[in-house]
Amino acid sequence: MPVQFITNQKGEKVAVILPICDYENLLHKHHLSLELTDDYKQMMDQMLDEENSGRAQYVWYQNIKDRFLRK
Repeated sequence: MPVQFITNQKGEKVAVILPICDYENLLHKHHLSLELTDDYKQMMDQMLDEENSGRAQYVWYQNIKDRFLRK
């Protein structure tokens, strides 16, 4: 799946849709350059725990698209 952009009525880019592997790579690169605070580490640990335990919630792309298309 190629990178896709969501635009508003003026044609301005307001969001991006990218393959999960690209997102994970960007996230990993970003984390490598951060000075991690305890709060951030706790948030990441919680997010990973939710993913591993099956409690993570995902949003269907149509919900996001519909939200941007509302007037």
